Amino acid sequence: MIEHTIYKEFIDKISELSDGIYPIITDLDNDLSYVPDKTADFFGFEAGEHTCFFEQLSSCVNDVDLPEYKQEIRYRLNGEKPDDIFYVRMGKHTKEYMMGFYSDIFTGDDGHRYHVLVLRNENTLPDIDPYTYLYGQSKFERDINGYIMENRSVTIIEVEIGHIDEFNILYGSNFNTAIQRELALKFIYMMDGSTATYYMNNCKFVFVVKEADRALAEAFYQKIADTIKSMYFFKCFKFEFDIYAACLILKDYDGDTSTVISKVEYTLDRAKELHSPDLLFFNDMVRFNGSSHIDIMKIIHQSVINSCDGFFVEFQPIVKACNGEIMGAEALVRWKKEPFGTVPPGLFIDWLEDTPAMYKLGNYIMRTAISAASEFAKIKPGFFINVNASSEQLEKECFVEDTLAILKEYDFPPSQLWIEITERCRDLPISMIKKTVTAFREAGIHITMDDYGTGSSSSQMMLELPVEGVKIDMFFVKDILEEKKKQALVIGMINFANAADLKICIEGIENDNLESYLRQFDVTWFQGYHYSRSICQDELMKLLIKP
Repeated sequence: MIEHTIYKEFIDKISELSDGIYPIITDLDNDLSYVPDKTADFFGFEAGEHTCFFEQLSSCVNDVDLPEYKQEIRYRLNGEKPDDIFYVRMGKHTKEYMMGFYSDIFTGDDGHRYHVLVLRNENTLPDIDPYTYLYGQSKFERDINGYIMENRSVTIIEVEIGHIDEFNILYGSNFNTAIQRELALKFIYMMDGSTATYYMNNCKFVFVVKEADRALAEAFYQKIADTIKSMYFFKCFKFEFDIYAACLILKDYDGDTSTVISKVEYTLDRAKELHSPDLLFFNDMVRFNGSSHIDIMKIIHQSVINSCDGFFVEFQPIVKACNGEIMGAEALVRWKKEPFGTVPPGLFIDWLEDTPAMYKLGNYIMRTAISAASEFAKIKPGFFINVNASSEQLEKECFVEDTLAILKEYDFPPSQLWIEITERCRDLPISMIKKTVTAFREAGIHITMDDYGTGSSSSQMMLELPVEGVKIDMFFVKDILEEKKKQALVIGMINFANAADLKICIEGIENDNLESYLRQFDVTWFQGYHYSRSICQDELMKLLIKP
């Protein structure tokens, strides 16, 4: 018998005052549990004292969760892991209530050890979705608002399972609910202290991963996709799920929660339009459709006119192939305005190149890049900067003059500037491009062919223009270790470039294996995420200073 009635009274009071809370106190030295009225009624037992009560309680546990329940209860009764919370499904008639087990252990005045267990019915809480037992949208919004206020870096992944509503028609009512409930349970087991999952509605789940970069986000999404695909056989039926996924990396964000949700929804809609099975990043695109496309293009165009307001330049290091030493960087323009967030150049450069605004933007990029490079060179003598040239710039006679004026303004050596020309310049007469490129060469500025091999005109331009280098596009490098055709093609490009006495930069180096494989060839520089993503000026300064 539990001697201290004060303990029983305390447990009874907790039970009376708290909805969805079911406490139990156990004398661990005698394996004697006191079960108050409400707890007993909820689980279908008699109130009062019980021996070996947790063995009796196991009859209320869902069969799937029973092994976990037995293991975790054994820990608690042995005085271990009292602070850890665990969850199982259980109940008197339907074993589908998601119950949280919260416990503590203390020593009483009688010298006995007492285990206080509070079972909380998570389904009765306002933040919990009653069908999936996951947190719902209101909790998600509050959590995101908290992360914004605390300036926490988080990655948000939203996943939608397509056409799941149709399962009810094919297999009976509530079939899709059963699938989502089973998936939700699997997602719960994926979570830890750095992750959380939420049910949004209409077969949409949201996952929040703290302090995750792009690589971690992609790895976590693969776990999600594998979990969904593991449900291919459910209740004697086979399925192939359509999975659409969107990702937003939230870092140094000063907007509001509604804008975050809009960004993720934009990207998810785009993933569905593209029927893309891959994780689509908002940071790579925004939804350009109909009036939205026109509106954002107007805003970007106006930004150029307004002294390039909203534009900024990041720098991706270019390293010596033989040892990874940073030798230079490529300047990459970005644009950022709310509610669109950061928009990469692939979404607006092609459009701007058909307008006179591109020349003004090009000069802004050139000035910003050379200004930063002059500071980089103070730390790293000989540091070079690569800047992309547009067709709008190459066709203007003043382009060379304006570039030389910027170099003089910042006292930056022409020999440390590389101008990259691309397939996008193919519509200009080759004679016009050659005239401009020759003028740059005469001024001591280097020319390299970007994205070499990706277009039908690049080989012709390579042969007819006085270029001094080539950049082999990441398309040819991806999966090269497994694809012999790509190996042969890249080796051919390298042999040609070396025979023509050209500098070679290979883009898309993302891991040690790729680096090791390509180092066996005579290559000048490497560029890719293995060394660094594109970063701001201050971050690159830190990399250059770092011993």
